[in-house]
Amino acid sequence: MSDALTRAEDAPAGPDAETEPAGAAEGADGANAVDGSDGAGRSRADRWRGRLIVVAFLIVGIIGAALFKSYVAQSFIIPSGSMENTLKNGDRVVVTRYDATNIHRGDIVVFADPGDWLNDPQPTGLAGLARDALIAARLLPDRTGDHLIKRVIGMPGDHVVADGVGPITVNGIPVSEPYIKPGRAPSELAFDVVVPPGKIWVMGDNRSNSEDSRHHQDDGNGGFVPLDDVVGVAKSVVWPVSRWGGLSDGREAFSSVPPAS
Repeated sequence: MSDALTRAEDAPAGPDAETEPAGAAEGADGANAVDGSDGAGRSRADRWRGRLIVVAFLIVGIIGAALFKSYVAQSFIIPSGSMENTLKNGDRVVVTRYDATNIHRGDIVVFADPGDWLNDPQPTGLAGLARDALIAARLLPDRTGDHLIKRVIGMPGDHVVADGVGPITVNGIPVSEPYIKPGRAPSELAFDVVVPPGKIWVMGDNRSNSEDSRHHQDDGNGGFVPLDDVVGVAKSVVWPVSRWGGLSDGREAFSSVPPAS
Protein backbone atom coordinates (compact mmCIF):
# COMPACT_ATOMS: atom_id res chain seq x y z
CA MET A 1 0.00 0.00 0.00
CA SER A 2 1.29 3.41 -0.93
CA ASP A 3 1.67 6.09 1.68
CA ALA A 4 0.91 8.78 -0.87
CA LEU A 5 -2.07 10.93 -0.10
CA THR A 6 -4.89 10.65 -2.55
CA ARG A 7 -6.75 13.73 -3.75
CA ALA A 8 -10.40 13.63 -2.83
CA GLU A 9 -11.56 13.74 -6.40
CA ASP A 10 -9.45 10.71 -7.30
CA ALA A 11 -10.77 8.43 -4.52
CA PRO A 12 -13.16 5.62 -5.64
CA ALA A 13 -16.72 6.09 -4.62
CA GLY A 14 -17.87 3.46 -2.20
CA PRO A 15 -21.36 2.53 -1.17
CA ASP A 16 -21.06 4.60 1.97
CA ALA A 17 -19.63 7.63 0.17
CA GLU A 18 -21.63 10.77 0.68
CA THR A 19 -22.78 12.50 -2.42
CA GLU A 20 -22.89 16.27 -2.30
CA PRO A 21 -26.17 17.66 -3.60
CA ALA A 22 -25.88 19.17 -7.04
CA GLY A 23 -27.44 22.37 -5.84
CA ALA A 24 -24.86 22.82 -3.13
CA ALA A 25 -22.04 22.34 -5.63
CA GLU A 26 -23.59 24.83 -8.00
CA GLY A 27 -24.02 27.25 -5.13
CA ALA A 28 -20.38 26.91 -4.23
CA ASP A 29 -19.35 27.45 -7.83
CA GLY A 30 -21.57 30.55 -7.98
CA ALA A 31 -20.05 31.92 -4.79
CA ASN A 32 -16.57 31.35 -6.18
CA ALA A 33 -17.56 33.15 -9.37
CA VAL A 34 -18.89 36.09 -7.35
CA ASP A 35 -15.72 36.17 -5.25
CA GLY A 36 -13.64 36.13 -8.43
CA SER A 37 -15.65 38.99 -9.89
CA ASP A 38 -15.28 41.01 -6.69
CA GLY A 39 -11.51 40.34 -6.65
CA ALA A 40 -11.16 41.51 -10.24
CA GLY A 41 -13.12 44.66 -9.44
CA ARG A 42 -10.96 45.39 -6.43
CA SER A 43 -7.84 44.81 -8.50
CA ARG A 44 -8.99 47.33 -11.12
CA ALA A 45 -9.88 49.84 -8.41
CA ASP A 46 -6.45 49.40 -6.82
CA ARG A 47 -4.76 50.00 -10.16
CA TRP A 48 -6.74 53.18 -10.74
CA ARG A 49 -6.08 54.33 -7.19
CA GLY A 50 -2.35 53.85 -7.74
CA ARG A 51 -2.45 55.80 -10.98
CA LEU A 52 -4.37 58.64 -9.37
CA ILE A 53 -1.80 58.81 -6.57
CA VAL A 54 1.02 59.05 -9.11
CA VAL A 55 -0.82 61.80 -11.03
CA ALA A 56 -1.49 63.67 -7.77
CA PHE A 57 2.21 63.53 -6.84
CA LEU A 58 3.16 64.79 -10.31
CA ILE A 59 0.72 67.70 -10.06
CA VAL A 60 1.95 68.62 -6.59
CA GLY A 61 5.55 68.41 -7.82
CA ILE A 62 4.85 70.65 -10.81
CA ILE A 63 3.02 73.21 -8.67
CA GLY A 64 5.80 73.11 -6.07
CA ALA A 65 8.49 73.62 -8.71
CA ALA A 66 6.53 76.47 -10.29
CA LEU A 67 6.07 78.24 -6.94
CA PHE A 68 9.73 77.74 -6.05
CA LYS A 69 10.92 79.19 -9.34
CA SER A 70 8.41 82.04 -9.17
CA TYR A 71 9.10 83.21 -5.64
CA VAL A 72 12.31 81.65 -4.30
CA ALA A 73 15.09 80.93 -6.78
CA GLN A 74 15.80 79.93 -10.34
CA SER A 75 18.85 78.98 -12.37
CA PHE A 76 20.00 80.68 -15.55
CA ILE A 77 22.70 79.77 -18.06
CA ILE A 78 25.15 82.48 -19.10
CA PRO A 79 24.87 82.90 -22.88
CA SER A 80 27.88 85.13 -23.65
CA GLY A 81 31.21 86.48 -22.45
CA SER A 82 29.96 89.94 -21.42
CA MET A 83 30.49 89.18 -17.71
CA GLU A 84 33.97 87.60 -17.98
CA ASN A 85 35.90 86.71 -16.00
CA THR A 86 33.33 86.68 -13.22
CA LEU A 87 30.93 84.59 -15.31
CA LYS A 88 31.80 82.58 -18.38
CA ASN A 89 29.77 81.37 -21.30
CA GLY A 90 27.90 78.22 -20.21
CA ASP A 91 28.04 78.88 -16.46
CA ARG A 92 24.83 78.11 -14.59
CA VAL A 93 23.96 80.59 -11.85
CA VAL A 94 21.34 80.58 -9.11
CA VAL A 95 19.23 83.73 -8.96
CA THR A 96 17.13 84.50 -5.90
CA ARG A 97 13.77 86.09 -6.64
CA TYR A 98 12.47 86.80 -3.14
CA ASP A 99 14.90 89.73 -2.72
CA ALA A 100 14.57 91.22 -6.22
CA THR A 101 13.64 94.56 -4.67
CA ASN A 102 16.61 94.55 -2.27
CA ILE A 103 19.33 95.52 -4.73
CA HIS A 104 22.66 97.21 -4.01
CA ARG A 105 25.52 98.62 -6.06
CA GLY A 106 27.83 95.80 -7.09
CA ASP A 107 25.10 93.15 -7.23
CA ILE A 108 24.82 90.99 -10.33
CA VAL A 109 21.21 90.98 -11.48
CA VAL A 110 19.13 89.19 -14.08
CA PHE A 111 16.55 91.38 -15.79
CA ALA A 112 14.10 91.26 -18.66
CA ASP A 113 15.20 93.06 -21.81
CA PRO A 114 14.09 96.66 -21.17
CA GLY A 115 14.09 97.80 -24.80
CA ASP A 116 15.30 95.46 -27.56
CA TRP A 117 18.82 95.16 -26.23
CA LEU A 118 19.02 91.60 -27.52
CA ASN A 119 17.20 91.58 -30.86
CA ASP A 120 17.06 87.79 -30.64
CA PRO A 121 14.39 86.00 -32.72
CA GLN A 122 11.77 84.25 -30.60
CA PRO A 123 10.66 80.64 -31.31
CA THR A 124 7.53 80.16 -33.39
CA GLY A 125 5.24 77.26 -34.29
CA LEU A 126 5.24 74.23 -32.01
CA ALA A 127 8.39 75.38 -30.22
CA GLY A 128 6.75 78.70 -29.45
CA LEU A 129 3.56 77.01 -28.22
CA ALA A 130 5.56 74.65 -26.00
CA ARG A 131 7.50 77.56 -24.53
CA ASP A 132 4.29 79.53 -23.90
CA ALA A 133 2.75 76.51 -22.15
CA LEU A 134 5.78 76.14 -19.87
CA ILE A 135 5.68 79.86 -19.10
CA ALA A 136 1.95 79.64 -18.30
CA ALA A 137 2.72 76.74 -15.92
CA ARG A 138 5.46 78.90 -14.36
CA LEU A 139 8.07 76.26 -15.22
CA LEU A 140 9.88 78.88 -17.30
CA PRO A 141 10.18 82.56 -16.41
CA ASP A 142 8.03 85.10 -18.21
CA ARG A 143 9.79 86.39 -21.35
CA THR A 144 12.08 83.35 -21.45
CA GLY A 145 15.02 83.90 -23.78
CA ASP A 146 14.61 87.62 -23.25
CA HIS A 147 16.83 88.12 -20.17
CA LEU A 148 20.23 89.65 -19.54
CA ILE A 149 22.70 89.57 -16.67
CA LYS A 150 24.83 92.58 -15.66
CA ARG A 151 26.32 94.27 -12.62
CA VAL A 152 24.57 97.18 -10.88
CA ILE A 153 26.77 100.29 -10.99
CA GLY A 154 24.25 103.01 -10.22
CA MET A 155 21.13 103.03 -8.03
CA PRO A 156 18.28 105.57 -8.23
CA GLY A 157 19.64 109.10 -7.70
CA ASP A 158 23.30 108.12 -8.23
CA HIS A 159 25.53 110.32 -10.38
CA VAL A 160 27.68 107.95 -12.48
CA VAL A 161 30.52 109.35 -14.61
CA ALA A 162 33.21 107.86 -16.86
CA ASP A 163 35.79 109.95 -18.70
CA GLY A 164 36.81 107.12 -21.04
CA VAL A 165 40.21 106.70 -19.46
CA GLY A 166 40.22 106.49 -15.66
CA PRO A 167 37.99 104.81 -13.11
CA ILE A 168 34.26 105.32 -12.97
CA THR A 169 33.02 107.66 -10.27
CA VAL A 170 29.76 107.29 -8.38
CA ASN A 171 28.55 110.33 -6.49
CA GLY A 172 32.00 111.86 -6.92
CA ILE A 173 33.97 108.89 -5.53
CA PRO A 174 36.30 106.86 -7.82
CA VAL A 175 35.45 103.18 -7.69
CA SER A 176 38.13 100.49 -7.85
CA GLU A 177 36.52 97.52 -9.56
CA PRO A 178 38.54 94.30 -9.05
CA TYR A 179 35.97 92.21 -10.92
CA ILE A 180 36.61 93.89 -14.31
CA LYS A 181 38.22 91.49 -16.78
CA PRO A 182 42.00 92.00 -16.71
CA GLY A 183 43.29 94.23 -19.46
CA ARG A 184 39.98 96.09 -19.82
CA ALA A 185 39.46 99.77 -18.99
CA PRO A 186 36.60 100.66 -16.64
CA SER A 187 34.93 102.25 -19.65
CA GLU A 188 36.39 103.37 -22.94
CA LEU A 189 33.08 105.09 -23.61
CA ALA A 190 32.64 108.37 -21.74
CA PHE A 191 29.27 109.11 -20.14
CA ASP A 192 27.73 111.25 -17.44
CA VAL A 193 24.33 110.17 -16.11
CA VAL A 194 22.07 110.58 -13.12
CA VAL A 195 19.99 107.48 -12.48
CA PRO A 196 16.27 108.34 -12.38
CA PRO A 197 13.88 107.02 -9.71
CA GLY A 198 12.82 103.42 -10.12
CA LYS A 199 15.76 102.50 -12.38
CA ILE A 200 19.35 101.26 -12.26
CA TRP A 201 22.49 101.64 -14.38
CA VAL A 202 24.15 98.33 -15.28
CA MET A 203 27.43 97.29 -16.92
CA GLY A 204 29.15 94.02 -17.80
CA ASP A 205 32.47 93.03 -16.22
CA ASN A 206 33.99 92.51 -19.67
CA ARG A 207 33.67 96.22 -20.40
CA SER A 208 34.89 96.18 -23.99
CA ASN A 209 32.52 93.35 -24.91
CA SER A 210 29.29 94.24 -23.14
CA GLU A 211 26.26 95.86 -24.71
CA ASP A 212 25.06 97.39 -21.47
CA SER A 213 23.51 100.67 -20.29
CA ARG A 214 26.26 102.70 -21.97
CA HIS A 215 25.25 101.51 -25.43
CA HIS A 216 21.49 102.03 -25.09
CA GLN A 217 21.24 105.65 -23.99
CA ASP A 218 19.12 106.41 -27.05
CA ASP A 219 16.38 103.89 -26.22
CA GLY A 220 13.14 104.64 -24.44
CA ASN A 221 14.69 104.17 -20.98
CA GLY A 222 17.88 106.11 -21.70
CA GLY A 223 19.95 102.99 -21.08
CA PHE A 224 18.56 102.56 -17.58
CA VAL A 225 16.88 99.33 -16.45
CA PRO A 226 13.51 99.67 -14.68
CA LEU A 227 13.56 97.98 -11.29
CA ASP A 228 10.29 96.28 -12.26
CA ASP A 229 12.21 94.37 -14.95
CA VAL A 230 14.67 92.88 -12.46
CA VAL A 231 14.06 89.16 -11.97
CA GLY A 232 16.48 88.61 -9.12
CA VAL A 233 20.03 88.72 -7.79
CA ALA A 234 22.64 86.17 -8.92
CA LYS A 235 24.11 84.59 -5.78
CA SER A 236 26.37 81.77 -6.93
CA VAL A 237 27.74 79.69 -9.77
CA VAL A 238 26.53 76.09 -9.42
CA TRP A 239 27.79 74.58 -12.67
CA PRO A 240 30.30 73.47 -13.75
CA VAL A 241 31.54 72.10 -10.45
CA SER A 242 35.02 73.50 -11.08
CA ARG A 243 33.55 77.02 -10.95
CA TRP A 244 31.43 76.74 -7.82
CA GLY A 245 31.50 79.98 -5.88
CA GLY A 246 29.60 82.96 -4.55
CA LEU A 247 28.87 86.22 -6.36
CA SER A 248 28.21 88.58 -3.48
CA ASP A 249 31.58 90.31 -3.10
CA GLY A 250 30.88 93.07 -5.65
CA ARG A 251 29.33 95.36 -3.05
CA GLU A 252 32.70 95.92 -1.38
CA ALA A 253 33.90 98.01 -4.34
CA PHE A 254 31.23 100.61 -3.52
CA SER A 255 31.67 100.66 0.26
CA SER A 256 33.08 104.23 0.17
CA VAL A 257 30.38 105.63 -2.10
CA PRO A 258 28.03 107.99 -0.24
CA PRO A 259 24.27 107.83 -0.65
CA ALA A 260 22.76 109.71 -3.57
CA SER A 261 22.10 113.35 -2.71
